[in-house]
Amino acid sequence: MWSGQPTGLPGIDARERARLEVQVLVLQVGIAAFFSVGAYLGVFGVDGAIRTWTVGWIVSYHVFHTWYVLRFRMPGRPLAWVEFATPLCDVTCITAGWIAIGDHNNPLWAVYLYALVGYARRYEGLNYAVVAGFIVANLVAGRVLISLHAATPTLDGNLLTMVFLTGAMAVLAHAIGGAWRRAERKARRLAETDPLTGIANRRTFLERLADLAADEDGVFSVLMLDLDDFKRLNDDHGHLFGDQVLVNVSRTLSECIRPEDRLARYGGEEFVVAMPGTSLNDAIAVAERLRQAVAETTPTSVSVGCAARRPGETAESVLRRADDLLLTAKRNGKNSVRSGPLRRSA
Repeated sequence: MWSGQPTGLPGIDARERARLEVQVLVLQVGIAAFFSVGAYLGVFGVDGAIRTWTVGWIVSYHVFHTWYVLRFRMPGRPLAWVEFATPLCDVTCITAGWIAIGDHNNPLWAVYLYALVGYARRYEGLNYAVVAGFIVANLVAGRVLISLHAATPTLDGNLLTMVFLTGAMAVLAHAIGGAWRRAERKARRLAETDPLTGIANRRTFLERLADLAADEDGVFSVLMLDLDDFKRLNDDHGHLFGDQVLVNVSRTLSECIRPEDRLARYGGEEFVVAMPGTSLNDAIAVAERLRQAVAETTPTSVSVGCAARRPGETAESVLRRADDLLLTAKRNGKNSVRSGPLRRSA
């Protein structure tokens, strides 16, 4: 009855995310259907208006939720207001089911604890405090309404125990969720960045370039850059000096590109830049600016191969052309930008 699937799972591709969304949706709808059918067959729960209203809410919400997940969340287009309301609606479904059962000691109330653990993965800080507070309020409200309907004591040891356990679980789940998120962020940072320069690594760059190329009509350019005579720097001054040069070059390149451009260390002394929405002429201008900046701020120079995407061209093809042009620049003088084959004189 509750949606434990976090939106926008990081590090998971679209196909895997869609599969997880379907699994969670089937489980969630299955639980709601089981309860709703059981309530109307008289397997458990109260009769009359209470059953009609509670089961009606659970069914109508899950019909909407199924439509929303299939229509918006799975295609990667979640709506902010729906995502905000989803955990609150999920919790009210737990409360509605508990009220419809009509037994304040029914173990269904333990689903609140499960929800706290699940939402600790999705939310943190104030957002989690709001969700946890809403869960505790629903537990108390559900327990009170059941007690009033059954003419049993409202405030007793069971209610106090439930509230205490729920509050303790909220604190514990938040602590564990926070530690899990910090570990995940650290792992992702190590997996996605180059440990020496701190910029994106080759694997991350290729994934982002593939995203750019997914739009067949998308325009982008790629720069392949290689430091000139870098081996000589290492031989003359040592590898620690060479490492510092790589750090300085990466910093210089980062300062000379736009926030939306994607810089990565491609390997060794080679860097690569992807520039969304950039024509060949604009890319050449950027490449010249980068070449001059490296020459002015570091003890080396850089050769650059520059390629703009042709209509329908794959990411691999653009990257290969940029690499070929870089090789041309290295073979014909270095410290230069190449965006096309050399012209041969007549």
